[in-house]
Amino acid sequence: MALFKFQNLNKHGNLRTRIVHSPTSQFSFNPSGYGKFVNVQRFYYEMKHPYLSASLYTDNNGDKFILPSMEKVHPETTLNDIINIKPKVVKRKEPIVETNKSSSSDVEYTTRYYPDSGKYHCDCPGTWMAKNRRCKHIKSLELKVKK
Repeated sequence: MALFKFQNLNKHGNLRTRIVHSPTSQFSFNPSGYGKFVNVQRFYYEMKHPYLSASLYTDNNGDKFILPSMEKVHPETTLNDIINIKPKVVKRKEPIVETNKSSSSDVEYTTRYYPDSGKYHCDCPGTWMAKNRRCKHIKSLELKVKK
């Protein structure tokens, strides 16, 4: 009915953790022989997916998995032992666009900065002619963005 995380110190002083099943929503045990420290708390598996809910799958060997992540779980796990976590939607930031006019002709070039990725793009010929692919438009936009 419920899964619990059971922790205790072994004879060498190392922390040992197990996931155990209890047929009721309460957990009881005989504390003798478990060392100086014992911790018991209710345990839930977390499944993070933007739109799918968790489901359980049992293979031919009797192993149980959470779908779609294929995480192996305790054989007594039920859907009540799984918490579905939907990640927060991150709004995409609009790029910063700057238009520059060529000094030698009437052609306009566009320089863009994408805040999500931190990348710059310029469509002037100086971009592909420069060794580091940073034309004077990109350099000037970088200075404006850093302020």
